Amino acid sequence: MFYKIVRGFLVFVAHILYRIQITGRENIPKDGAFLLCGNHIHAFDGAVLAVASKRPLRFLSKQEIFKNRLFGWVLKKMGAFPINRGTADMQAYRHTVNSLKEGHPILIFSQGTRMKDFDNAKSGVAVFALKTGAPIVPVGIKGTYKFRSKLRIQIGEPISMNEYAGQKIKTEIVDEVMGTLSDKITGLLK
Repeated sequence: MFYKIVRGFLVFVAHILYRIQITGRENIPKDGAFLLCGNHIHAFDGAVLAVASKRPLRFLSKQEIFKNRLFGWVLKKMGAFPINRGTADMQAYRHTVNSLKEGHPILIFSQGTRMKDFDNAKSGVAVFALKTGAPIVPVGIKGTYKFRSKLRIQIGEPISMNEYAGQKIKTEIVDEVMGTLSDKITGLLK
């Protein structure tokens, strides 16, 4: 219920602040787990993708933003959980895998920080997808986040992990999945 109220508020505010154009909503699975992964250009990307997805999302957020008690509490109520970006955070890893196995969608920015293009993405999203079999839904976010500017959210077709089912997770497979994801997101940004 809390998520729906906050999301409703975000929808209202986002449409006042920006001219949002969302395409490809039909590519978001109606049920089951998936990883929603896009380029990360602004601090509000997570909120905008919560607006774009009608399904409640859980998401990884850098642990530093949980230091503010009130904001951290709101984020946790919204389904966020902290990740220490400087290490192999096993607690965040287990939480993500368990959430996906329970059928929850996860929002993740695999670059780990804001960047103009989808470069230097970390392979965690591919590992999570391969480990759980959850598809990756690529998203391209394009715009400036200036008041009343056009903000384009393009959601691509899910990348299935079916062809990798039962295979051991190897570097070559992870690289292949990340290459496909990078190509898809880059294509959505054109």
